[in-house]
Amino acid sequence: MKPVGRFKRTPFRRYDLPAKDEGNLNHNKRFRRRHFDLPAVRGFSTEIRGVGAVFCVFLILIFCNASAPIKEVPSAQERFTQWAQTQNEQIIQALPGNTPEPESELYQIVNFNAEAQQSEIENRIETQVQAEQKAMVNSSDSGGSSLKHYEPGELSYHTDRLSVDIEQKQKDGLTYYVCNIRVSDVSQLRTAFAGDDFKSGIYEAVSDIADRYSPVLAINADFCRYHHNGVIIRNGELLRKQNITKHHLLIVDENGNMSVQTDRSGKQGLVADQLARANTWQTFEFGPVLVQDGQATKLPNSFYVNCHDGYLEPRTAIGQVGPLHYIVIVVDGRRDGYSTGCSVPKLQQLFLDEGVQFAFNLDGGGSTTLYFLGNVVNMPSGGKQRSVSDIIMFMANPVL
Repeated sequence: MKPVGRFKRTPFRRYDLPAKDEGNLNHNKRFRRRHFDLPAVRGFSTEIRGVGAVFCVFLILIFCNASAPIKEVPSAQERFTQWAQTQNEQIIQALPGNTPEPESELYQIVNFNAEAQQSEIENRIETQVQAEQKAMVNSSDSGGSSLKHYEPGELSYHTDRLSVDIEQKQKDGLTYYVCNIRVSDVSQLRTAFAGDDFKSGIYEAVSDIADRYSPVLAINADFCRYHHNGVIIRNGELLRKQNITKHHLLIVDENGNMSVQTDRSGKQGLVADQLARANTWQTFEFGPVLVQDGQATKLPNSFYVNCHDGYLEPRTAIGQVGPLHYIVIVVDGRRDGYSTGCSVPKLQQLFLDEGVQFAFNLDGGGSTTLYFLGNVVNMPSGGKQRSVSDIIMFMANPVL
């Protein structure tokens, strides 16, 4: 039996016969029309079909009008209000037990008043703003800018063991603070690290570090964790003994006297070991040294800090007048109309004006911060305190 194929094979083309003249073919016969026309209704003329369509539309309109509501439909809000009222009547019941007493927590919950709470929040905010404005007393200088202003004697602290007097001064567009400090023992000049550990690796604001120790006065130190070299002795403990040539080394000996070492080109660790054997109390890596033996030093032309006149920045520096008598100068800067900052030569002159025997520049710029009895006295240039690695503190009592 011959199988029935699903597909018909296309016949082979006969090349031995002449080609057909396809130009004379009737294409209307070859291709059927395939667009979709509505079938004609037999027995009805065009006029009758038009009347029928109009009649159908008329019936649809009558049906729609009959299904419309007779009365006005309530809005969605009105329907929700009615539903909520019905639910409340079904759910809300009298609380068991006695009626809550006025001023009790339960009474406040039951009788919640959103408007009263909002008013209370606004009053608290207004009170806080007034307190902040009172904490920062504003006055206007020649440029019309607001600044912190302190009356003479306002920033002072006096006991038998510690005396601190801070004077705010203004000169030539410069605002700075001169801190006169007298201690009874070198142990009152202490240092502290962010994270309370030299190796913690974190940074904190000066006030955050100081708040844990409650010093009378604190300033930013030398940011010793910013680099990995130098001789670091803090509170009598040797923490690092790497040679470095780009800094000057401030030394506070066991009696509280300050000196500087600028040449450390010798054997690695030799300077650190010598200072440790001499019971050195503190060392700080920064500089340059500003005053030595009551005379201005020659400032280096090339140094870790730009020492050229006209380079204005916020500054922090420390000096010594006599035994256990220190001067700290904090200069605000980067604030037009309040304080531009000062150059290193200008800072040098400020110490000479105070009659110091020794002075040394510490880390400045955005780090410059003066903390006194729990408050930041100066105006840090960034609008807030910069996080640092270490601070210098003056404590009320010596370490026994």
